[in-house]
Amino acid sequence: MVMKLRVEYAYDPESHNWSFRVPSLGIVGGAESREDAEKRVVDAVAFTLEGEDDASAPAQAEVRYLNVEIAAG
Repeated sequence: MVMKLRVEYAYDPESHNWSFRVPSLGIVGGAESREDAEKRVVDAVAFTLEGEDDASAPAQAEVRYLNVEIAAG
């Protein structure tokens, strides 16, 4: 199964920077170029998803993991 994750990019002509937002994960960020913003959003998504490993589950829960590939498209 392939899922699409919505990423919004916007250029600010006043600051001459690009911003990005991943609404479903609560990620926001920025960069000097569109290319850099695209690289940073991949890193931000990976960091956000990796951080969930530390969450504790109830004692009776069975924990399993999904393999997720993150790539700019």
